[in-house]
Amino acid sequence: MNKKIEAICGNSKLNPDFDAIGNNPNFVFQNDPLYQTLTLYDQANNSINVNSWLECANYVNGGWSTVNFGFINYEQYLTFILVGISFIVVLTQNLKGQKNQN
Repeated sequence: MNKKIEAICGNSKLNPDFDAIGNNPNFVFQNDPLYQTLTLYDQANNSINVNSWLECANYVNGGWSTVNFGFINYEQYLTFILVGISFIVVLTQNLKGQKNQN
């Protein structure tokens, strides 16, 4: 079994055929009341709650993880950096202008 699946979903004796599951648009995962619900995230920060080991393994096999990529807001950091650089450029230009006047 895939180590990532075991680490995220736990151990199971099932050996699923992920291709068959993915190729069947009518496949329905059965809820397992003994399985603790997990929230998984993809790279686009979409989330899904999985309620069985098979469902969890299927999504983890497809690249989903327990890591929420949404907590890192790169756009916000970029905005702060650009505002900071702009402030430094304007301040430097004003200081050069004042120095040239003297």
